[in-house]
Amino acid sequence: MYRVVLIDDENIIVEGLRRVIKWADYGCEVVGTASGAEEGAALIRKLQPHILFTDIRMLAALRSEFPDMQVTVLTGYQDFSYAQQAIRLGVTRFLLKPSKMDEIKEALVTMTTRLDAQSQLRHQEEEPEEEQHGAGSFIVNQAMAYIEEHYAEKLTLQSVADCCY
Repeated sequence: MYRVVLIDDENIIVEGLRRVIKWADYGCEVVGTASGAEEGAALIRKLQPHILFTDIRMLAALRSEFPDMQVTVLTGYQDFSYAQQAIRLGVTRFLLKPSKMDEIKEALVTMTTRLDAQSQLRHQEEEPEEEQHGAGSFIVNQAMAYIEEHYAEKLTLQSVADCCY
């Protein structure tokens, strides 16, 4: 199960997310919530979640300390500079409040998919070279072949992924 922490200065947002989403359906469990930056930072250090839903103001200090954590920013600020800052901090999704449930669920799917891929990659790196075989390396080989064949075109991660499935 992926550990999730929810941090927002609006308690109704935190409680709404915690109660409305069926976290187990995504292989997740909400392990903690907080309503302030200091409380949230302490909670993250203690629980080391895989996934964080938070406001951008609470994110900057935490990002460098937890670079692998998947983050969705929930903010009421529509200012473009906030979106730019979120991009620089490497957030997975940037959602404006109030967010639609479909957007939140899509962000959750994206974050768990990335975590699955990171876990699989770490596992493959731990295996000795001669033991790497099966579907994982088949997909990698297929992707490499596609990239070699289409290198002169504009490649996207989606186009490479589409060739492999």
